[in-house]
Amino acid sequence: MATNDTAHSARTHQDDGSAPAEEAKPELAEVQADIERTRADLADTVDQLTAKLDVKTRVRNSLADTKDDATAQLRRLQDRATDDEGKPTPTTLGIGGGTLAAVLAVIVLALWRRNNATRRPRRRR
Repeated sequence: MATNDTAHSARTHQDDGSAPAEEAKPELAEVQADIERTRADLADTVDQLTAKLDVKTRVRNSLADTKDDATAQLRRLQDRATDDEGKPTPTTLGIGGGTLAAVLAVIVLALWRRNNATRRPRRRR
């Protein structure tokens, strides 16, 4: 209630033009500053909600981040797989040769099984 009494006395003295009217100005400035802070906070909240609801932009950003991560990882792998001159390291050649041999073995095995499978007798019509 003290604040109501203070506000009432300030209004009463304002009409008279006496000194307490000047005391009300800092309170008014304080309230206006508080309103401006609240508006700014509200604007930030609205911006955050808008950004959160903008799915297209969020997907684009996520895709760009994933692409950047994949590119960085590829560069790290290339650095590990090659020497200073850009030639493949012996380990890389061994892994590549082993992978190639395994793929060829699977292909040859599949072709052999297809050609040597027991043939069923054909039915006569």
